[in-house]
Amino acid sequence: MTDSVDTLVRGTVVNVATGNLEEGAVAIDDGVVVALEKRPADRELTANYVAPGLIDAHMHVESSMVTLPQYGAAVVPRGVTSVIHDPHEIANVVGAAGVRAVVADAEHTPLKARFTVPSSVPASDLQDGGATLPADAVADLLDEPNVVALGEVMNAPGLLAGDEEVHAKIRAARERDLTVDGHIPRLTGSDLQEAARYLDTDHESITLVEAREKVDAGLRVYLREGSSSRNLADLLPLADEVDSRRLSLCTDDREVTDLVEEGGVDCALRTAVREGADPVEAVQMATINTAEAYDLPFGRIEPGAPADLVLLDDLAAWDVDRVLVDGEVDPTTDGSSPPSTNVATDTVEFPAVSAADLAITVPDGRDGTERVRVVDAVGGLQTARMETAVPVRDGTLVAAPDDDVAALAVIERHGGSGGIGRGFVHGLGVERGAVGSTVAHDAHNCVVAGADHAAMATVANELREMNGGVAAYDPATDELSAIALPVAGLMSDEPVEVVRERFEAVERRAVELGMAKSGLMELSFLALEVIPEYRLTNNGLVDVEEAAYVDVVVS
Repeated sequence: MTDSVDTLVRGTVVNVATGNLEEGAVAIDDGVVVALEKRPADRELTANYVAPGLIDAHMHVESSMVTLPQYGAAVVPRGVTSVIHDPHEIANVVGAAGVRAVVADAEHTPLKARFTVPSSVPASDLQDGGATLPADAVADLLDEPNVVALGEVMNAPGLLAGDEEVHAKIRAARERDLTVDGHIPRLTGSDLQEAARYLDTDHESITLVEAREKVDAGLRVYLREGSSSRNLADLLPLADEVDSRRLSLCTDDREVTDLVEEGGVDCALRTAVREGADPVEAVQMATINTAEAYDLPFGRIEPGAPADLVLLDDLAAWDVDRVLVDGEVDPTTDGSSPPSTNVATDTVEFPAVSAADLAITVPDGRDGTERVRVVDAVGGLQTARMETAVPVRDGTLVAAPDDDVAALAVIERHGGSGGIGRGFVHGLGVERGAVGSTVAHDAHNCVVAGADHAAMATVANELREMNGGVAAYDPATDELSAIALPVAGLMSDEPVEVVRERFEAVERRAVELGMAKSGLMELSFLALEVIPEYRLTNNGLVDVEEAAYVDVVVS
């Protein structure tokens, strides 16, 4: 047939199905690829390369502190036309209603967001969040539009122990022929083999040996290049050891600054190529491999597929000229969520706190030192166990900034128990003042770290007043920088460039206090009680591997 079409795109086609580069043309009509051949067309476009739109295999929009339409506005022009979004963070704050609101927001962006239903809300019973998603609620959400999987199953101990709630969620996904995403850091041996009976994917590998064992067990492995966890360079050699069609690229968490400056999964693709990946293979890992993992019709260029195309000046550099989504050239988004689908903006509720509320006291009121257990922030998402001595002043344990030991507190902020966990953290670099955030994975309580408890209380109370956000306070100048995140205490509904500008102001202030540029992201993970080894929750210090509370003071 030689019927005319509305659009013809000429160039070197990246055929991700075959792994080849082919000189040719893509004929598009009514938003669909109808042929890989020249056809009469109302409009012709040319490019050096024509590739499928990229798909981020696993990510959380909330980590960029912008709404889904704003995220789309940032990444679609970069050739990212789809994401597999796990609204796990929203769910931990406002539950099923929040998940449905985010799904509805997808109607207001050309970005093809596909959703996984959060499976681990709460992540554990060691911390108090704002909501729960039991198995019946998860089953209902699995029937929502554009849901493609059960979200990352973080409760590996429950999975292995046959926990009925965990397995009921997995069964609900299987009954609907949906993928089941995993979250199994450090799992190995027989435990990994058992987990692989139920899971399809994992994005938590940090070493090549770990990733290889997971592929050998039958899992699809996602190579992660986010803002906090950058594992791609270490894991990329896996593509030479196994069938790379079992691998995908993902970002997981992406700070707004990195999002604007470097992009989303397109940054991971460019990084892979710089690290030695064949460009076509890298595109496969960010398109068809992920599409096949979730049974998506896009992510390839072939007759019958949606016309989600990226026209490139240079393939290896992923230098984007034009983007088509469903055949529309350079689609735009209004960058805002309609009022009817806004996520709640009144989710930060705790009493004003004082310095004393955030401190640990010793019974006899003495001075001196006390040996304590410390969360050691060793980089990325990881923490380690540590013990050290901290000063005691007027019966209160205080920070030791000269030894890079800051005081740490986690305040329940969902209007529940009001519990406050108190402890210490090493490695943040806070020399004076304090930093804090209501973005605190996964329960998203209010986490505050500082060189003194008075500064910490100032930050916590500011976050309370602004209904959520991130803040840094310097008592030397009495100056506080903050970004308000009123959408569930996690996101702003402002344009992405505005959010970036305000976040960078907080980041600069934090750096002035001694923190590394990545310190605010690390802070947001210090309460994540499902990744080893020590974490602080609103209920106290947790030894993750023991899944139990431990005393801060060493007896």
